[in-house]
Amino acid sequence: TEGSAACLGRSDIGRIEPGREADLALFTLDELRFSGAHDPLAALVLCGAHRADRVMVAGRWRVIDGQPLGIETGRLREEHSRLARQLFG
Repeated sequence: TEGSAACLGRSDIGRIEPGREADLALFTLDELRFSGAHDPLAALVLCGAHRADRVMVAGRWRVIDGQPLGIETGRLREEHSRLARQLFG
């Protein structure tokens, strides 16, 4: 990640250590579609990983066990459906 940070001209990111920002996405590879993949990175890219189990942004967990923290997904779904009905009749 240091190389990517250097491409962005950033020296405050790119390492996992105390005092630095941390953005992480963690995926489990125990689903059937990932079986037989010998390279975990290739499995994520080629086998359709579409949902992270855990996501950390700026050092704070935002998703745990695939669920966003601090968001009532049921309420969000209801609001989305209501707005879609208004938009599409």
